[in-house]
Amino acid sequence: MTIPDVGDLYEIHLSDLTYSADAVGRIDGIVAFVHRGAPGETAQVEVTQVKKRHLRARINEILSPSPDRCTPPCAYFGDGCGGCQWQHINLDSQLDAKARVFIEALNRIGGLSSLPDVRCYPAPQPLAYRNHIRLTVTAVRPQVEFGLKQEESHEVVPIDRCEIALPTINSALPQVANLIKNLRCFRVNGLALRTSETTGEVMVILIFPKRDNPKLRLAEKDLANYPAIHSVYVQSGERGKPTWVTGKQNLSETASGLSFKIGPETFFQNNLSGLEQLVEIVQHHVQANPPTVAIDAHCGVGAFTLPVAQNAKATFGLDLQTEAVTLATRNAKTNGITNANFRVGHLAKLGSVKADLIVLDPPRNGCWREDLEAIERIAPQHILYISCNPTTLARDLSKLRASYEVVSLDLVDLFPMTYHFETVVGLRRR
Repeated sequence: MTIPDVGDLYEIHLSDLTYSADAVGRIDGIVAFVHRGAPGETAQVEVTQVKKRHLRARINEILSPSPDRCTPPCAYFGDGCGGCQWQHINLDSQLDAKARVFIEALNRIGGLSSLPDVRCYPAPQPLAYRNHIRLTVTAVRPQVEFGLKQEESHEVVPIDRCEIALPTINSALPQVANLIKNLRCFRVNGLALRTSETTGEVMVILIFPKRDNPKLRLAEKDLANYPAIHSVYVQSGERGKPTWVTGKQNLSETASGLSFKIGPETFFQNNLSGLEQLVEIVQHHVQANPPTVAIDAHCGVGAFTLPVAQNAKATFGLDLQTEAVTLATRNAKTNGITNANFRVGHLAKLGSVKADLIVLDPPRNGCWREDLEAIERIAPQHILYISCNPTTLARDLSKLRASYEVVSLDLVDLFPMTYHFETVVGLRRR
C-alpha cells in the first residue's frame, strides 16, 4: 500500500461533516478531513497535510455533488473568508450535522449513553442575525481596508459587508472607515462593532496595538457626521479594556420581554432570536420544577438570571466581570425584579449555600474544576448546562454523571452558516 503524501490526488467519498469546516472520508483506510466538503459527495482531492493518524485535503474537483450542497449566499465565502464554514451546506443538513456532532461528543468524550432524543430548534433567520462582529484592519492609507481572517490562516479577506451580520452593522461599516480616516487613526489594527436589534444603536470599538493609548478628539456632537454610529470606544491590545470616548456608554436591548443594558465587553448572545429560544427552553424547565433558590453561575448581564428569577423565590447571579455584575444589578432593577442578587465571584467561593437549581453557561473552554467540585457540595436537584462547545460540555458532564442523569437535550441553531451551535442539557440528581 502506498502511503499518501502531500500533493497526491485521490478520489474519495465523503460521509459526514465534522465539528470544523471539514467533511470526513477515507483514503486507503486512513481518515481524511476534506476542507469544505459535503456529506454524500465524491470528489477528487489533493492531500495538503499528512499526520500520524489522519490526512487533510482540499477539493480539486467534485465528481458527484452532494444533495446537501448549495450555492453559498455570500461572495466572500468563495474567497476563503473564515467568518462562516458551512455556507455550502443547506440549512436542514447543517442542523442534522450539528445534532449528530452533539450526540457523538456526549457518547465519545462524555461516556454517556441511553440519552434522550435531541430537540432541535432551527434558526428563524439564517442570515442577517449577528449583532457583534470583529474585523482586522489591514490598511488605513490611502484608504481604510478591513476584513475577516481566512480559516487557519493569518491572511485577511477584505470585505465591505457581512451577510450574517445585522443590517445596522453593515450600514455602519463605511462610516467607521470614514471615522478612522478623518481621525487619522493610522495605528488602528482592529475594530469591533456591537449593535442592538431593538434600537438599532451601534457601538464601535477601535483596537490599537498593545501599549498604544490614543487620545481621540471626538465629541458627541461630532457623531452627527456618522449617523449610523452611536458610541465610540478605544482599546489597547487584543485583551485590553475598552475606554469610552463619546456617545452612549451602553447599548439597550430587549429580549423575551425584558430590558437589558449591555457594555462594550460584557457577554451577550450574538443572535437575539436564538437567545429568546434558549430563554424559552430554560423557562420551560424552571416552570416544570420551580426552585426555591437558583444560582446562575455565569450570569453576564442577567440574560438567564432574570427569567429564572420570575419563577424562583430567590436567585443569585455570579460573574467574574465587575462590569457585568453592575449591569445585571441595574437590569434587575429596571425590570422590577427584586428577588435576584448579583455578586462578583464563582461557585467555589459560595461556601455552604444550598440551591435547588444551578444554571451553568460557561465560556467555550467550559467550567472550572473548582466549580464542578462546588456543585457536588451544593448538591442541587437540577442543573441546566448551557453550552456553545460540545467537547468541553461532554468533558464536564463526564465528571457529573456519577451524581446526575441527563433528562433532556435541546439544540438551538444560534450560529447558522457556521459549525457552531448552542445546547441546553437538563440534569437531575440521581
